[in-house]
Amino acid sequence: MTSATHGQQHDAYKTHQRQNLTEREIEARALLSCASQLDTASKVDNDRKFYDEAIKRNQRLWTIFQVALCDPGNPLPRELKTILLNLSCYVDKISFRALAEYKPGLLGQLIDVNRHIAAGLSNRKVEDRDQPMVPPPPELPGAPVMTTA
Repeated sequence: MTSATHGQQHDAYKTHQRQNLTEREIEARALLSCASQLDTASKVDNDRKFYDEAIKRNQRLWTIFQVALCDPGNPLPRELKTILLNLSCYVDKISFRALAEYKPGLLGQLIDVNRHIAAGLSNRKVEDRDQPMVPPPPELPGAPVMTTA
């Protein structure tokens, strides 16, 4: 088997796999993929470019979630949308701080958020029980307060 044939088979497998996933599974995989990249970035010494790209990739994913949550046709309950939007503000705050200050230790918070949301989307428990539960996002000074009423 040539490498081109192997590559084509791998691409076909990935395409087939994506076609059989639910939206929730796709979102969970995207979150876990970003968490994995953030985890690697938190351990790579002096590779600022990879570190920045991992954070920016995660932010792009959360921006997609924000847009979807604000869509009037989104079927999620309003209270859940509000919680997720507040959580996305927390992700933004940590991301901007991590980019500005280059603190790999901050990435653990983003990793935890992604893993816990992915576990919820997959209806599974987070496998590493030693990880702390994600705290509710703190109120951001000057940020509009989202209410469910």
